[in-house]
Amino acid sequence: MNATEISAILGVVGTVAGLAEKYGPEVYETVKEALEQSKSKTGPSVADIEAIFAKCQADNAAIQSA
Repeated sequence: MNATEISAILGVVGTVAGLAEKYGPEVYETVKEALEQSKSKTGPSVADIEAIFAKCQADNAAIQSA
C-alpha cells in the first residue's frame, strides 16, 4: 500500500466514525454491507445504492425519534 491508498482508507474510516457518532452504530453496519457488495466485484447496482440510502434515512429517523 502506498501513502495515497492509506490516506484514502483513513479518510473513509474517519467519515464512517463521524457518521456513527452522529447517527448511531447502525451506520457502520450499513456501510459494511455496501463495502461487502463492492468487494464482490459485481458492485452495488443503482437500486442497491438507493436502498442503502433509504436505510440510512430510516436509521436516522429511528435514532432521532428515540
